[in-house]
Amino acid sequence: MRHKSFLSSRINALSDGVFAIAMTLLVFNIQIPDLGDFKPEENFQTKMREQIPHIFSWLLSVAILCRLWLNHNHLMSDHETKSVGFTSFNFLLLGAVAFIPFPSALLGEYPDQAWSVILLSISYAVAALAIAGMWYIAPNRSSLSGKRVLLVSMVMLLTSILACLLTAFNPYWGLALWIVYVVGIAPFAYLMERYVFTEGD
Repeated sequence: MRHKSFLSSRINALSDGVFAIAMTLLVFNIQIPDLGDFKPEENFQTKMREQIPHIFSWLLSVAILCRLWLNHNHLMSDHETKSVGFTSFNFLLLGAVAFIPFPSALLGEYPDQAWSVILLSISYAVAALAIAGMWYIAPNRSSLSGKRVLLVSMVMLLTSILACLLTAFNPYWGLALWIVYVVGIAPFAYLMERYVFTEGD
């Protein structure tokens, strides 16, 4: 029998699990230095410096996953059931989220390679498109929180596209754009809420 709707509680449970697992897997790319493998010219600080790209990749990915989860949370907060279309876009989002530990690990290992940045950017672009699709179907899309969700997802999509274009010239330019996104999205969201969106909309 075909379902016409799905319980929001079940979708939330599955989604939270995928987000939690993806965030946990990210930290496994950071390795503890093995003191027994040190060469005579190496020291502990040298080995720890080798982990900086992995730590950076972890911070970047966790910050963006947190933003995706917040958007998802807004979209799930209105009704007890969700349509088939909404649930389908939710599965697309979860697929992108589950894939993110791979390009994140690739970025930590090869931060100077264009494909590391491009794959990560494509993953976030798919996630942003999925969030936008969920917003389009959601009954509360015209609410204040719905408008915020669309705006933030469009900024993420635009960042993904620009990062891919910049990476074609230099991978570090694409990474720099993602840093700007992570550092700037919180004050940007605050300013938009303070001066653009009002409860009367």
